[in-house]
Amino acid sequence: MDINKTCRGIAGHGHQHDLWKQCGSQKSLKELLLLLLLGLELTLVCIHTEEQTGAIGKSFTPEKIEGKWYSVGLASDKREIIEEHGSMRIFVEHIHVFKNSSLAFHFHTVINGECTELYLVSDKTEKDGEYYVKYDGDNIFNVLATDYDGYIIFHLRNINNGETFQLMELYGRKTELSSNIKEKFVDLCKKHGIVEENILDLTGVDRCLQARDGGEA
Repeated sequence: MDINKTCRGIAGHGHQHDLWKQCGSQKSLKELLLLLLLGLELTLVCIHTEEQTGAIGKSFTPEKIEGKWYSVGLASDKREIIEEHGSMRIFVEHIHVFKNSSLAFHFHTVINGECTELYLVSDKTEKDGEYYVKYDGDNIFNVLATDYDGYIIFHLRNINNGETFQLMELYGRKTELSSNIKEKFVDLCKKHGIVEENILDLTGVDRCLQARDGGEA
């Protein structure tokens, strides 16, 4: 039944005042249902967007990222920090997970042509899946995507002396990852506003592999 036609048909008939009130209620109900459907649609869009760009959050299991990793991809909206001699051009070797869920990272970085070890400990914040670490400023980071056994993608936001930048990292359990995973990393970087020229494939650079585990090639 078309509610609008029915209500127009009884308009002007005073003796059907109760019916008119009923139609008014039906119209209000119809409008409410439309608003609810619109709200549901917007919610689904937001959820879809979160799935595409948001962090894992509650579903993240830190214990599963324990172990050896290799830096495969690196990106930032401030390119100089990931270029040679940049403060964020660091290469992961191992992640250790403490009982309180804090994360210890063992990195290598190239200083004056030599590979130098770097250790950082990050503490869990009150937000699910989010961590804080002090390094070249204040850093908040989380995991955007991982399968635990093959790859992991981190998103970090740095604040230092009133300035801020984003950093994204792709780690692999092996020295190389599939093109599909690399493309996923590039796609997530772009969705966070990082242009393609600021996304680096590290597999062709010196990642200090010779300095880890007694000299891996």
